[in-house]
Amino acid sequence: MSIRTRLTIWYTAVLALILSVFCIGVYAYVTWQMIQQVDSRLSQAANTALPLALSQRPEVAERAGKKVLTLPGLDALRASETYVQLLGPRGQVLGISPNIADAFLTEHLDPQAFQEAVNMPPDQRANLFTEAQHSGMPPIRVFTRALVLRSGEVVGYLQVATSLEGVKAAQNSLLIALLSLGGVGILFSAVIGAILARRALRPVDELTKTAMAIYRAENLDQRVAVPKANDEVGRLSQAFNEMLDRLSKLFHAQQRLIADVSHEMRTPLTVIRGNVDLLRAMGCADQESLDALTRESDRMTRLVGDLLLLSQADAGVLPMHFHAVNLNQVIADVERSGQVLSAGRVQVSAHVEPDLIIQANSDRLKQVLLNLVDNAIKHTPDGGQVRIEAMRSYNDYVRISVSDTGVGIPEKDLPYVFERFYRVDKSRSRANGGSGLGLSIAHSIVQAHNGRIVVSSKSGVGTTFDVYLPIQHPLPPASGENGAHNGLTAG
Repeated sequence: MSIRTRLTIWYTAVLALILSVFCIGVYAYVTWQMIQQVDSRLSQAANTALPLALSQRPEVAERAGKKVLTLPGLDALRASETYVQLLGPRGQVLGISPNIADAFLTEHLDPQAFQEAVNMPPDQRANLFTEAQHSGMPPIRVFTRALVLRSGEVVGYLQVATSLEGVKAAQNSLLIALLSLGGVGILFSAVIGAILARRALRPVDELTKTAMAIYRAENLDQRVAVPKANDEVGRLSQAFNEMLDRLSKLFHAQQRLIADVSHEMRTPLTVIRGNVDLLRAMGCADQESLDALTRESDRMTRLVGDLLLLSQADAGVLPMHFHAVNLNQVIADVERSGQVLSAGRVQVSAHVEPDLIIQANSDRLKQVLLNLVDNAIKHTPDGGQVRIEAMRSYNDYVRISVSDTGVGIPEKDLPYVFERFYRVDKSRSRANGGSGLGLSIAHSIVQAHNGRIVVSSKSGVGTTFDVYLPIQHPLPPASGENGAHNGLTAG
């Protein structure tokens, strides 16, 4: 069942429920009002009937073969179809109005109401309004009152009734009108609801068609039209386009990754294959060829290891064991390693705030800093400087800076330095043996620490990488987030 059909059914059902409640309320209220008007007329008739009944002497009349007392004074009520019956204390009929039908001559207008009035305690006597039904006649509304002397003695009962035929007819007419109008209203609302649902979901249909077209054409560069109205469909279209942007970037990044990996592995494989062919042709192994094989094999091993680490970081399964780490010791080790890597070509120095201890993974943190220091050394000319600094920042973070006096990074390349296989100076990086994964690995490890890494650079002056890490044990970053927030800004 389509959403359009379900919306129409729900809309119609809710409207039908509302109309039903409304019609029941109207019917009950109108009925109550009509009964109240009948009761008011009966009460007024009762106040008028007793003086009229006593204004003249009762007459003996014979009806249905029986002699009864009629009250001629009540004949004035004939036109109003009001029936009056005067009863004795024990229920005997003392007199009736002349317009009472023969069926009422030998019984009370409402026997149950009479018994209820008789059984009422003296201090709880009240006027009774009831309905009664006699065979062959329409239902009647009956008013029953006890006739009490000032001494408290009950000398009789007065029952006044009127036909409810007009009320019942009005009720039936009202019921037919409500059912007819309600049915037409529900049918009309169903048609209008279907039209509105179709119109409201038309942009969704267009969105679906566009999505299917993109899927069939495998063209992630195509976008859906965003409606001008800032409604749910407009926001859905905008979100869909943003998703396509991200998918397009990921798809192109995947293509670029495959191309870069293929290119990176083709070089060592070519060297290995050439040296193997050379060894086969020579029939013996020379040291130079064996060294070349070892170097290229190690290079491939490092490349595969780096790619494995990045894939683990992407999947959120990068093994990280946090413990108390003394930054003074870690940075001292990185400083010594940097001095070995520089071989005296550049000056590597460090300055760390005393007693700086954080919760981190020491091996991974050392890997990040070594990547940054190695990258700085490679891009700093002879006689330059590479400096490592660590100090407390704000919001319970520490900042570790690795700066150099190298050639710097062009401003246009800064947004891409953490992308995989991205090289600012591609020829020089390949000459230095770089694969373009070092900064990507550093970025992923810092994210796993729930920190952030930023870069600033000026061509011809130098580059600075700032790593911000929480002092306390970091929470794992939420799925889909880069862990580089926490209210922190680059400082």
